[in-house]
Amino acid sequence: MYEMKAVVGTSQIDKDGLLKTSSIFDLMQDCSFFQLDSEEELTKYFNENNVSMFLVSRQVDIYKLPKYSDKVIVRTYVYECNEAYGYRNTVIYDENYNELVICYAIGGFVDLSNGNLIRVPSDFIKKIKFDEKQEMNYLPRKIKVDNDGLKEVDRFKVKKYFIDDNNHVNNARYIDMAIDYVEDNYKRIRIEYRVPAALGDTIVVKKAVIDDKVLLKFDSEDNKTYAILEFSYSL
Repeated sequence: MYEMKAVVGTSQIDKDGLLKTSSIFDLMQDCSFFQLDSEEELTKYFNENNVSMFLVSRQVDIYKLPKYSDKVIVRTYVYECNEAYGYRNTVIYDENYNELVICYAIGGFVDLSNGNLIRVPSDFIKKIKFDEKQEMNYLPRKIKVDNDGLKEVDRFKVKKYFIDDNNHVNNARYIDMAIDYVEDNYKRIRIEYRVPAALGDTIVVKKAVIDDKVLLKFDSEDNKTYAILEFSYSL
C-alpha cells in the first residue's frame, strides 16, 4: 500500500469550488505511479526489460467531492495480478479516513519498444505485494456500445497540453475532453482505453444517452477507438 496526503488547491477546483473530476484522476494517477516507483523489484524488472504498465480501464465511484483547502488522503495498492494484467484499488479519503472516491483500475504490461501488450514471468508476479480488495460494485472492464445509437457531436485535434511523457494523450485528459458533453453531478465514471491518441490526431466525439447514463466514444477519423467513457448519475 502507498499513501499520500494533499490539500485541495485552486488549480484543482471547478466553478463550485469542488475538486474537479480530472483532478481526481490526476491524484489517483500520481499516487499509483509513486507506488510503482516505491516497489524496488518492480522498478528493477521494468527498467531491465524496457517494460511498463499502461492503463486499460478505470471505474471511479464518487460519493462526496472535497472542496478548496480540504485535506485529503490518497491510498493505492495492487490487489491482484496475473501475467498480463494488474488490478489495483485507489481510494481518496477526507482527513478522517471517510471514503470520498473509490476506484478500481486495470493495467496491462507493455513492451515499450513496440507498444505491444506482453505477458510477464510468473516468478515476477510472486514478488508483487498484494493488499485486500476494496469493497465496491465492480462492473466489467469492457463497456457495452451500440454503435447504431451513437451520434457524432463534435471533432477536434489533439493539442500539446493533452500529451504526457509517453507521447500520447494522458488518461486524465480524456476527462477534460469529456465533461463538455455531459451534465454535472454524475456519480460513476467508467473508461475503457483502447488505442492511444497522439499529438495532431483528430478525435471524433460520438454520444448516446441511455437511461441515467451518458456514453461517449472517442474515435479516429477512420473509426479506430481511442476511448469509451460512461457517465452514470446513480451508483
